[in-house]
Amino acid sequence: GDNYDGYRFGLFYGPFFFIWGTSAILVGLTSKYTYSVIRSSVSDNKDKHMTYQFKLINYIVVFLICWVFAIVNRILNGLNQFPTVPNVLHTYFSVSHGFYASITFIYN
Repeated sequence: GDNYDGYRFGLFYGPFFFIWGTSAILVGLTSKYTYSVIRSSVSDNKDKHMTYQFKLINYIVVFLICWVFAIVNRILNGLNQFPTVPNVLHTYFSVSHGFYASITFIYN
């Protein structure tokens, strides 16, 4: 009900924001590290390293894209707002997460 919005935000969205934020940070760190390896003289095969970087961050990027709309929609719903566009995007992308992850797996 309305009396438990604080608990809902704290117990669900807190850990979810932590996971989502950690994933975004990991994408950035992975990209930065592999980019520095590619640009340094340590890397003899730069194309191979670019392929590895692409594979490393694809799954995390799919997760971030598919669930950002769910976060926004749930927060708006918690504030008793029910706009159509975030609801449609949340429904489409959260259900399609497995599909996009499998496409990423096949493409890699």
